Order: sequence, then structure tokens, then C-alpha cells
Amino acid sequence: MNLTLADVERCLSGAAEEGHQDIALSAVQTDSRTVEKGDLFVCIDGENFDGHEFAAQAVKSGASAVVASRMVGDIGAPVIMVRDTLNALGRIAACWRDTCGAKLVAVTGTAGKTTVKEMLYAVVSQKFSAAKNYRNFNNQIGLPMSMLKADCEQDVWIMELGISEKGDMEDLAPIASPDLAIITNIGPGHLAGLGNEAGVALAKTTLLRYLRQGGSAVIGRDYPLLWDAAREIVDNPIGFSTQNTDTSYVASFLGAEVDGTGRFSLRTPEGESTFTAPFCGEHYAENLACVAAAAHQLGISRDEVIAGVQSIEADSQRFCFKATGDIVVIDDTYNANPLSMARSIRTAAEMAGDRPLVLVLGDMRELGDEAVQRHEELGQLIKEISPRSVFFKGVHCDDVVCGLEGDGVVAVDGPDAFLSAWRDMKLENAVVLVKGSRSLKMEEFVGSLCRVLAASNNSAGAQGGER
Repeated sequence: MNLTLADVERCLSGAAEEGHQDIALSAVQTDSRTVEKGDLFVCIDGENFDGHEFAAQAVKSGASAVVASRMVGDIGAPVIMVRDTLNALGRIAACWRDTCGAKLVAVTGTAGKTTVKEMLYAVVSQKFSAAKNYRNFNNQIGLPMSMLKADCEQDVWIMELGISEKGDMEDLAPIASPDLAIITNIGPGHLAGLGNEAGVALAKTTLLRYLRQGGSAVIGRDYPLLWDAAREIVDNPIGFSTQNTDTSYVASFLGAEVDGTGRFSLRTPEGESTFTAPFCGEHYAENLACVAAAAHQLGISRDEVIAGVQSIEADSQRFCFKATGDIVVIDDTYNANPLSMARSIRTAAEMAGDRPLVLVLGDMRELGDEAVQRHEELGQLIKEISPRSVFFKGVHCDDVVCGLEGDGVVAVDGPDAFLSAWRDMKLENAVVLVKGSRSLKMEEFVGSLCRVLAASNNSAGAQGGER
């Protein structure tokens, strides 16, 4: 970063104090524990902490200046007073983006936005210097901090925007002010804050109102509510699809390989190709079509898209294969909503084929008044799929059973109860899908099961050696 304290003051108030143009800032921090010499410390008032209480400690650690919304006393460094420090953080990030002049790509959607961001970054990085936000650091703190960690040498900044409440996008979109806006899809996610799917579409497409002049929008064509809402704001959105043959960017999932990779086809205005990639499932086809459409707007060819996505490593908690012996554990524990849950279950069932399929699922959170209905629909899907066994953690187990119209779901409160049942089943050559909302820590089931399977295989191997 090459901003001065004067630059920050002009960004926040329009005027700078004399001499502050000589105070260079190394970075912006909101956690006093990470402050180093030359940083700017922004006091964020959070639910569990108040950064103002740590202003003096930040200066002691080397902060050159502090941004605050209330008096912090004589701390031995300049203090910039603002009404709202969270808003100020966003404004500083927006000013930094303007200083650098990077092309910014903003990615949002109900499902797949982090995957699209990671795939697009892999593709873009082959041709341009690029930045991205870490994992899902995509909220009112994560987005500006991610932008402030990017530098002026990078040509493209790929930033994910995550919302859960009405008004969130109005906070985030002006910070990003994208040259290219991507909305992957919409579905029943965060309904407690956004109301219904129409509300989700309205909230997501608010991003398009903050497109820079000459900017473009890449929109999931398979979601009528989303497509129609987008066309109310932009004249010619660029569509992508796994279903619509009239769309220029179409991808299809052709099936799974035994090692967890997937076969895909991709059609763009340059033609059609089939290839194998290090991910698997119909939902990845949608991500692939989206990335191809976005990459084309950045001057990247279809062949470069394919090479880029083939180079990525699968995320350890996003439909990641963890094979132990003849058992395949699919770790999809990063998060869950009705859209992603249905996609994962269908893909796991397709991959299992005639092999036993075991579902280890958890509640889908933040669904508001639709929580019961959506979990009953999950039960209906499970009935259709007809897996060998279903285990469920969370308060909506009875709703899933109701949708299933019968027994067949085992309620578990943790890995121990599941492992006890698993041992009794004595399954061989099975596929196990583990998925649930992030707060349920479903990864603990994956870790416990993989440890048991590894120990069992080691024991079997040792006994074989003795014979």
C-alpha cells in the first residue's frame, strides 16, 4: 500500500492536516493484534468487541494513526474522527481501488460464489496479475479488507460479496463498484433476512445498480426471477446456463470418474470442448459456464478457461473426495442451503450408482419462516433418492422425517453416535456424503469417520502382512 495519512483524510473528509502527506501507511488493520509499524488502525465496534478499547495498544504496536468514532484519549498518534468506522473502512477501500485503477470483478449469488471466485482467479491468473479475497471474507469487513490487501500492480481484483440481510448489498456494492458483476444464481438461502426468493433476487441484483460506466453483468440464465430482475437494471446481461441452448455460454456435467474428477462439456462462441476437471457434479457445470462467460469479458479464450480450471485444487470442504480403502467420503461441509443441498445429494447419488449411499446431514440455517417447509422438501428429495442410510444432526430432523413420510432417519448429536451406527452397518464399497450448515461443524463427522476408516485399513494391512 502506498497511501499516506493525508490521502485517507481526504478520502474521509475532503481535507488533510498539514504534514500528514509525509506519514506513509503500510496497511490497514481492524485487529490490534495484527498491527505492525506504519499501519492504520480502524476501530470497529463489533458484537463481541469494541476496537476503541484497543486503540492505545495498536499505537503501542506501531500504528501510525487511528480511525475512531468516539474519543480514545491521548494515545500518541493522530486520530481521524468519523461517524461510522465500518462505513469509513469501506470508503478507504473504495479510494484505494480508485488509486490503483484495477479492474474489479464482483461475484455474488446464493450458491457457488466462492467456487466461481476461485475458479475465475485460477483462469485469470494465467494471463493477468490478479487479487482475490481469502475464502469467504466477503462481508462489510471482509470485502474492504480484501481490497486493501490487493495492490496496484494487480490488473484484476476478483471480489466475492456475501449478503444475508436487506441492505447488505447497499453497503457492499458501492465499495466494490464493479466493472464486471457476476450473479451465479438465486435460491432459498438467507430467507430469514431476505424474505423469499423474489427478495433474494432483488437484493442480489442491487449490485448491478453500482456497475461502473461501461461495465457488464454476467447472470445465471436458468433462474427466471434473477434474469428478469437483472434485465430491469441492465439492458443486455450476459447469460450462462446448463439448460438454455439459446445462451452463448453453456456447460454440462457428463459424469464422474472413479477418482472423483468429472467430465464436462463447455460451449462458448468459440465452439465446444469436452474435458476432465478436478471437480465433479452438475453444480460445477453451472460454475464452469459462469466462469467462461466472465472470462470472455476479460479477453480470455475458451481454451484458456479450460486450462485454468484444470489447474485448480479441490477445496477440502467443497464436495471433496476423501477415499479410504473402498469407502469414499465426500466432504461438502463448508455450508448448506436448499439449493446446494439438493445439488450435492443428487450428485452423490449419481456417483454412487449401485453402491450403498449414506447421507450424514445437518440443519440448513437462516431460512426463517420457510425452515420447516424446506426441510420437509429435503425429506422428499431423500425419499426420491432412496439412500441406504440417513443420519441427521439438528432441530429439523422431524421435519425431514415428515417429508420422507416415514422412518429411516437416525438423529445424531455428534460423531460418536454416528460412528456407533456405522460400525453396526458393516458397509463395504459405500459412498458417504456429509453436509450441513457451517455452524453445525459437520466436518467433525468427516474427521472422525476418516480416522476410523484409516485405522481399520491399517489394521487389516497389518494382519495381512502377518499372514
